[in-house]
Amino acid sequence: MLQPKSATTSIPERKRLGLLYDRYRHEYQETLNRLYKQIRKLLVKTDINFNIKYRLKTFDSYFEKLLRMRREGESFTLLNDLLGMRVIVPFLEDVQQVQNIISKHFRIVEIEHKGAKNSFREFSYDSIHILVDISEAHTGTTIPYMRKVCEIQIRTILQDAWAEVEHELIYKADLKLPNHSIKRKLASLNASLTLSDIIFQEIRDYEKGLAHWREQRHESFLEKVKEDSPISLMDTLSNPELPAKEKIAMEPLKPKNSLEKDIFEALEAHSSHKYSVAISIYNRILHNRLEPRIRSIIYNHRGMAHFVQSEYQKALKDFSKAIKFDNQNANAHNNRGMTYRILQDFAHALDDFTVSLDLNPYQHETYHMRALTYHDINDFSSALDNCHKSLNLKPDFKPAKYLKKLITSKMGY
Repeated sequence: MLQPKSATTSIPERKRLGLLYDRYRHEYQETLNRLYKQIRKLLVKTDINFNIKYRLKTFDSYFEKLLRMRREGESFTLLNDLLGMRVIVPFLEDVQQVQNIISKHFRIVEIEHKGAKNSFREFSYDSIHILVDISEAHTGTTIPYMRKVCEIQIRTILQDAWAEVEHELIYKADLKLPNHSIKRKLASLNASLTLSDIIFQEIRDYEKGLAHWREQRHESFLEKVKEDSPISLMDTLSNPELPAKEKIAMEPLKPKNSLEKDIFEALEAHSSHKYSVAISIYNRILHNRLEPRIRSIIYNHRGMAHFVQSEYQKALKDFSKAIKFDNQNANAHNNRGMTYRILQDFAHALDDFTVSLDLNPYQHETYHMRALTYHDINDFSSALDNCHKSLNLKPDFKPAKYLKKLITSKMGY
């Protein structure tokens, strides 16, 4: 006869809990708002494209979860998710980065990777759940049966889309065991989304790899410009403090068709300073039928490889071909301008820098190069004006600051 009494006393009293919930909910909402602002402030300092959702569990949801826990025999378990927050990001690597940031700045009670250990409800789809301690932020009275934590979920966009749909189809419907056909379809859909996340990450790694190589080629090009330029350029480009590039941890996605493979190998050879190898591959690529814009890019890259080998006439010819096939190629105009400057053909150099800036007026380095060229021909007023334009776009650009100082001293300012 004791068991019915025990079962009855384990059922929470709805009216009493409702009054307590209404009394303290505003304190919890304020705590949640503060936590949201803290996390958002941390994430805006990164380059992650994120979205944050947050909510205070409604009383009905809170009470229903208590009843469900009692039915399942969890009488002494406290609820973790009265306060809930979800950080949604595009890529898998962003998930890990957000987790690291939260772990560094908050006291973590628990981290759980939802997935294979879960029930079929989530179909092994990964999601990170972090319990963050809020005891310092929330010093008020605790609503009964609640831990002083906030549950933060970190998901990719695809993971979040799956979770939202799965919640509507399975969780809200309270389907304990969908039939075999439905389970198989859900598992197939889940596998497709998981694979899509992986492919998106691989594509991003590939693009980051290409960007890394592009920066290496650009730095090699500038080093050669410093080496062979008039003294003013050598001075202003000494220790330009180019930003350190993050090493790519994962190998970029390998292309499969022959043209993409050639381009990939050429860029890799070029970035590894194997210029003769790169030129040979660029030659092979140019024998293919290419769109004019792609042909322009290849000529521009081959010209850069010739440039760093001091083959300036060959470089000039390639940059001119790049412009012929795409006269909107601002990089080719810049590179041809720098080549003209090396050859002390200052008038043509200025023409190219001006065309490049007409195409894209947000190039602080090109304003600096044009300032150097004006300095070469002793047009200090124009040189100073271009220094100001460069520094307007990038106030901490040291080469332009140095050149400005040099010019003002010569002008007697």
